[in-house]
Amino acid sequence: MRAEYSPDMLRLFLRARCVHAVNSGICRDIKAARSSLRKLAGVTSAAFDVAWTGRLNKAAPRLKLWRACGVVLGDLGVILTDDGGQAGAGK
Repeated sequence: MRAEYSPDMLRLFLRARCVHAVNSGICRDIKAARSSLRKLAGVTSAAFDVAWTGRLNKAAPRLKLWRACGVVLGDLGVILTDDGGQAGAGK
């Protein structure tokens, strides 16, 4: 089985992290949760907005966002590509 780290899967992770932050009282609302996660990842607002909709293909900001979600792709042997895909084991 190969794990999927597509732009659409990242969208789901980002939304889940933000909902969790609000429900657990870490952030007061989704807007604050999004801003906090974006700053933690160190990506631009534009890149985050595109990722939020599942359309972020560029590898570098996707890697930063996955890392902010606690997923270290290098440890998994996964390399993201700028076409929205991935290479490597992905176990």
